Amino acid sequence: MSAERIASGDGVVFKDVCKIYPDGTRAVDMLNLDIRRGELVSLIGPSGCGKTTTLKMINRLEEPTSGSIVVGGEDVRSSDAVALRRRIGYVVQEIALFPHLTVAENINVVPALLGWSEAKMRSRADELLEMAGLAPERYRYRLPDQLSGGQKQRIGVLRALAADPQVILMDEPFGALDPISRETLQNELVSLQKNLRKTIVFVTHDMDEAIRISDRIAILRNGRVEQIGTPEEVQTAPKNDFIRNFIGEDRLSQMSPDDPVGVLLEEPWARALPSESAAAVLERMEENDREFIHVVDSKSGVWLGAALLGRVRRAAVAGKGVVESLSRDRKLYLEDAVLRDVAQMLADRDISIPILDADDRLLGVVTSAGLARLAMNRLRGKRPSSAGGEKKEGSR
Repeated sequence: MSAERIASGDGVVFKDVCKIYPDGTRAVDMLNLDIRRGELVSLIGPSGCGKTTTLKMINRLEEPTSGSIVVGGEDVRSSDAVALRRRIGYVVQEIALFPHLTVAENINVVPALLGWSEAKMRSRADELLEMAGLAPERYRYRLPDQLSGGQKQRIGVLRALAADPQVILMDEPFGALDPISRETLQNELVSLQKNLRKTIVFVTHDMDEAIRISDRIAILRNGRVEQIGTPEEVQTAPKNDFIRNFIGEDRLSQMSPDDPVGVLLEEPWARALPSESAAAVLERMEENDREFIHVVDSKSGVWLGAALLGRVRRAAVAGKGVVESLSRDRKLYLEDAVLRDVAQMLADRDISIPILDADDRLLGVVTSAGLARLAMNRLRGKRPSSAGGEKKEGSR
């Protein structure tokens, strides 16, 4: 396909974009969205509204079924997918820094692939560390396991900035952090953005976060943009009752232990196919620093079980398939599971819980990070007024 040019072509433009999965699920439905150069737009909406799928189609981690996505004036499908990803920054909740590389080497992963000189990469790493308030002489040679969670997240953001991309994608990047670290990094992002003016597409479940950091907020529903506007516009002039209720509700703060688990559903970090070898799945798990993966039939969507790291290693040594390592004794059904069940299971073992429908199809997972967010929102919701006047699955 030849490159498509548009008049305002320095941002990110979706035109009549659809994403339909083989099972017929319509994750994105005739999406039209124009993100201007240099602005931060947050995508937010209820679980399953298509916000993460929308984000991933920009750098072709997901391929659109139809329609066009234009980045910097060029249709993304006219570019090689790998080359495209190297010129688009990407930050996710599970940072997955390379454990054997230093901080500086982690920052310069993309510049190294682009063939930058050692001197240029060192200068760039030091420049970015200083920008983030991390003294280069103190942090450049540290390994990831010598960093706090907030520091790792900072390095993840710096890695996305290293090759100076104009477009940066951020998928709930601060969702797994404690509230203090999260607010600190939100403030740092706002400060950086004032100086850098990158085009940032930011997925979040948290309306407070969207209001704090965004130039504009796009509220999605059923794979379409229901309303887009500045934080002030969406708060003062909601388009309809859905927007009004979505912005005004404090769902998490009003929950009880007997409420259903649906509001906490997240997408699992990845899915494995039953046809895959244990060795191939093991490599993917180790690259992403994961101790489990959910195995799902690609046609039916049926959850076959969770493959745990130790079992996958043993199956790999024996030359077996990943199905030889499955456990099915830890799952919940959406129709009858409540938050109390989730809390008890996560307290027993901190591994995401698959949530299934009546036909054993995987609907999503519930994680300890999601439960923690719920608890913090409950505390925040109960705070007296005199005191101060909602996912891709997180890392282990």
